Amino acid sequence: MTINGTLSDIGFVSLLQFPNSSRKTGLLTVITSDGKADFYYSKGELIHATFGTKTGRDVLVDIVDWTEGQFTFEPELEPDKTTIKEDLHHVLMWALKERDERKKNQLEESDSPIELDLELSEKLDELLKSTSCIDYICLISAFGQLTARSTSESNFLQDIEPHMKSITCFITEYPGKITGKAFIEAVNLSIAISGLDDEQTVVIATGPEVKLGRLAMALGRITRELSKV
Repeated sequence: MTINGTLSDIGFVSLLQFPNSSRKTGLLTVITSDGKADFYYSKGELIHATFGTKTGRDVLVDIVDWTEGQFTFEPELEPDKTTIKEDLHHVLMWALKERDERKKNQLEESDSPIELDLELSEKLDELLKSTSCIDYICLISAFGQLTARSTSESNFLQDIEPHMKSITCFITEYPGKITGKAFIEAVNLSIAISGLDDEQTVVIATGPEVKLGRLAMALGRITRELSKV
């Protein structure tokens, strides 16, 4: 009998363990916005995996953090080759460790300064001037690198600097891409965050006197304008 469901119901790691615990043979297919992955089981053992051009246990490293999508398990389907020879528990432990190592390396690389996008920074300056309630705008890459920022007063930059490391960690550690909005209220400023696309996140900041409703409206306008660039 074919089994269908969503990742939000079971979680990706638990889903991979389901055919193993019940010693099933068949094909587990997971489909998300990032693509389709196939996992073949033989008497409960994961023996083959594919995702795009990748095969074997490397597939799990790329997708072990998936949280949204649909899955289907079709029993009695077997692959014509074997790319995974370790037991599922060891494969999962290796994939999780490898994922953490890659994230660590990405963060270390992000510590190296990159040249700001001057054209995009000029666009942020224009948006800053046309939005009276905002004091600072910047763009941060998925790897935590500052790619563009507005020209803001030095005292405000000093106020926001202690918060930027936490914001960067939030962006790089967030599972999947940021599609919603997040707000931070500190003693001396208010910060709003929104995903712009798969590669960049918008961060805006202002003084504590600006209400969150007004800040949210400004964030929406700035995000819409930047999505046109």
